[in-house]
Amino acid sequence: MNQKVAEDTASKSKLRKFIDRYRLEFWVTTSVVLQLLIFSLWYVPTFPSNRLEKLVDEVAFVDNLVIQEPNTGSPDDGDFEETDTLKKKEDPRIAGAQDQVISGATSPIDLSPNVIPQYTKDAQAAGITGTLTIEVVIADSGEVLRVRNIGKPLGFGLENAAIDAFYRKKYSPSILEGKPITVKVLVPVRFQLN
Repeated sequence: MNQKVAEDTASKSKLRKFIDRYRLEFWVTTSVVLQLLIFSLWYVPTFPSNRLEKLVDEVAFVDNLVIQEPNTGSPDDGDFEETDTLKKKEDPRIAGAQDQVISGATSPIDLSPNVIPQYTKDAQAAGITGTLTIEVVIADSGEVLRVRNIGKPLGFGLENAAIDAFYRKKYSPSILEGKPITVKVLVPVRFQLN
């Protein structure tokens, strides 16, 4: 019997002998290495979320600025003139509009799906086709506050046709945590000849 045990022991590989001899140390080391590997692969640094909010606020602020040209006349003695003034040209709710996808709000529902942009005669005659990317700002009441083309223009009045159509649309507002909010939505508008 001893001879059989000796043959079995001799036939074991060096790794098996090492594992048998240092069984506890081997499994502890293997466990630590696997845990470190998993931790290093799963670790994702956190980014402060307020950086995105600050960027959105800055872009919205810059978007609403209008700088006037300075007056050419000279001021009277001791008086000064204001040359650069800030004017709000749009609804203040636009600046606070959130991206519907990033905020996790529900999608606004188009209550007037039959209102579609009309193909202009000039674009049809020229054979212009393509897709516009329209940004629509929808208020917490469901009204459209702003519509603008943020993609490549197609020309021939197609941008204006799409913008006019979206201003005529009505929406149900986006809901976040049970409250309606003002959101920005990107809508692709495809112009295609039949």
